[in-house]
Order: sequence, then structure tokens, then C-alpha cells
Amino acid sequence: MGKEVRIDKWLWAVRIFKTRSQASEACRKGHVSIGEFPVKPSRIIKPDEVVNVRKSPIIRSYKVLDVT
Repeated sequence: MGKEVRIDKWLWAVRIFKTRSQASEACRKGHVSIGEFPVKPSRIIKPDEVVNVRKSPIIRSYKVLDVT
């Protein structure tokens, strides 16, 4: 089984947000979702999930390929 990674760490590691605190704040404000559901910063992500990030007015979708 692969390594577990929090969504806020992953968003920061792949440089969608410049800092981890910005990624956590976006999650808390409901700007980050998996499927149709908003996620908390502590949510563990898995390969093949699609993460949606809203930075008004744009919504971008990212597919998680690996979390190692």
C-alpha cells in the first residue's frame, strides 16, 4: 500500500498553492472538492481521485496519479 498524504500537503507539493497554509485555507473555505463534496485539509487522498480547485472564476480539475 502507498504512502498516505493529506490533501493540503499534496496541493502544496504539486504547487497548486504556494504555501501549505494557503492550501489549508482554501480547503476550509470550501474551494477544494473531490467529486461533488468539499474536503477538509486533513483528508487523505488516493490515486485516481479527481481534485477540483476553485480560484474564482476558474475551476480546475487535477487527477491524482500517485502519492509517493
